[in-house]
Amino acid sequence: MVLVYRRVSTRLAPLRELLERHDFHAVSPPDALGEWEYRHDNGVRVRGARGLVLVEAEDGRLADDFDARHRVAFPSDREIPDGGEAPERVTVVAGSDEAGKSERDRALVVAAVAVPVAGEHELLARGVRDSKMCTQAETASIARWIAASCAHAVETVARGDRDEALRAHGGNETRLLASMHARALFKLHGSKAFPLARVDRFAPNRPVAAILAGAAMGATAGVIVDECTRGERHVACAAASILARAGTLAARP
Repeated sequence: MVLVYRRVSTRLAPLRELLERHDFHAVSPPDALGEWEYRHDNGVRVRGARGLVLVEAEDGRLADDFDARHRVAFPSDREIPDGGEAPERVTVVAGSDEAGKSERDRALVVAAVAVPVAGEHELLARGVRDSKMCTQAETASIARWIAASCAHAVETVARGDRDEALRAHGGNETRLLASMHARALFKLHGSKAFPLARVDRFAPNRPVAAILAGAAMGATAGVIVDECTRGERHVACAAASILARAGTLAARP
């Protein structure tokens, strides 16, 4: 369960003080979009950045308990400091990942997959996990199921086009990958809207978030892009990694 608190005010010091009083432990450095991060021994994870707070809990009960105990510490636009509006409950998460980056004799593929939070258990039961842990046969089989069951989008640069695609992005592979991730997520959002996208992190800055927030992709400007380390630990990213890997294996070497 993921809760999203959006606030105009960035005055979140009272929330951080309350978290510490309630036995949350500061994490340094914070992951991905977080300017700060706290975790509790019960598994609840809280990250804050520029008036945005993401709360990740293992189940709805823990999420509800967090909201009941901590919302009062959020900034509010009302005269009475009641913590503001209720959080948004994320029901669909997108994930994106690439394959073929270090295999110059294969296609470069980026896949994006939208996964309903309520359906994550089914993907796990189907064997969805980091594609590096799958055999080629498993990758092909699971990818077929994902493609038939989940909204998805794929961006591919064929083996013979890789040099030209790289030149078009100034010879910078990070820029090429960021563009491919952004295009895949943009296309996916057109068929299955989502408030949160997890991207397996491949650069220290947040290039995919910067592109999706741009004017040319205004439809996704409100999407939270979480470019996180070990992205495949999240179901949507794992599904994307399998779909992308299947694309590189299927392309003619």
